[in-house]
Amino acid sequence: MGETIGLVTEETVDQKVLEVIARSMDRPVSEVTPGSSLEMDLGAQSLDYLDIAFSLEREFRIQFPRSDFFQRASDHFGEENLVKDGAITELGLKLLLAGMPELDPKQLKPGLRVDEVRRMFTVATFIRVTKQLLESKANADRTCPKCGERMEDSPTLPEFVCPGCQTSVPLPPGDDVLYEHLLSVEKEASSKVAANQGVS
Repeated sequence: MGETIGLVTEETVDQKVLEVIARSMDRPVSEVTPGSSLEMDLGAQSLDYLDIAFSLEREFRIQFPRSDFFQRASDHFGEENLVKDGAITELGLKLLLAGMPELDPKQLKPGLRVDEVRRMFTVATFIRVTKQLLESKANADRTCPKCGERMEDSPTLPEFVCPGCQTSVPLPPGDDVLYEHLLSVEKEASSKVAANQGVS
């Protein structure tokens, strides 16, 4: 049996994401795999990305981020340190590799432009984000801020609802969840580099 995220297994999440993407792209599920390129293999366009995100929000009652990777990362690292003249810097490439491990590292090379990154997205990108949002939801504090009772999942929205006083508390925005995840990944990567340098 696989790892669980909240009340669902990772395998269930994988399958549900595959089904949602197949439905959004009007494809049989058999044609959709984690490694499928959303644009090259499935023909996804901008509106398809939005449709997939909204469908996954409804399926899992989570909130997908509204900004892209570089918009989130620039809040902490500074846009000028991530992108210069439309090309991704060395730091930007390192952050992409750490924050989006499903991307092909062979394609993350100097000269890569920001507008080329989305073409590298695979089904696994949506699987990863969905799991990160579900993990955040599973670890969130469910104590009602008004009466102290344990809140439950809303049956329709990305929020918790108190069965006692009916207070509702929205889940943290997807942008915040992925931003915090990026910072933790970057910190862990920096610690490993420092440890390796200490050894040598």
